[in-house]
Amino acid sequence: MKKTLLCLAIVASACAAPAFAESDLKAITKLAKKSLISLQHQSFSGNREYCGMIGRTSAGELIASPARRGRTSGCNPRGFADKTIVPVASYHTHGAFDHMADAEVPSLADLDIDYADRVFGFVATPGGRFWMTDYRSRSIRQICGMGCLPADPAFKVGMAGDIPTEMTRREMAQREGVGGPRHLRARSLAKN
Repeated sequence: MKKTLLCLAIVASACAAPAFAESDLKAITKLAKKSLISLQHQSFSGNREYCGMIGRTSAGELIASPARRGRTSGCNPRGFADKTIVPVASYHTHGAFDHMADAEVPSLADLDIDYADRVFGFVATPGGRFWMTDYRSRSIRQICGMGCLPADPAFKVGMAGDIPTEMTRREMAQREGVGGPRHLRARSLAKN
């Protein structure tokens, strides 16, 4: 019986999401930031989200998929055509500034979808904030604050209220429960 449980534990760990060294995460973050910087102005001018995926090739190289144009409040990235590329992260913009949208933080849907897909998520906001969703801890953290990425010229400081630099899933749910309308996206690799 103990041998069977050990075998099940070994199989379960083999199916778990890949472990990442801190240097891997830095390289993924750098590529996500570069991809998002190139999309911000286009996202503002058309008031559309743009999204894509970052994957690791069989040779170990990180690549970003071409960005896909989404809707005002949603974007569904395509998976990689080459099925040997392993998705490791998603990236998306939050479109143009809208005083009715709580777009300066990732949404609960952003976090939950990245958790389900077992990928990190990177989000650029209209105020130029750069966020990471961490599927491992089910939390978000601000990598750099307002203006570290290109910001929408129409952006108004203070409209989104207090912006913490880190939030747990529970704190995000509380924010959305009392925060009014949300700027959501609906996407999942499972749909591709």
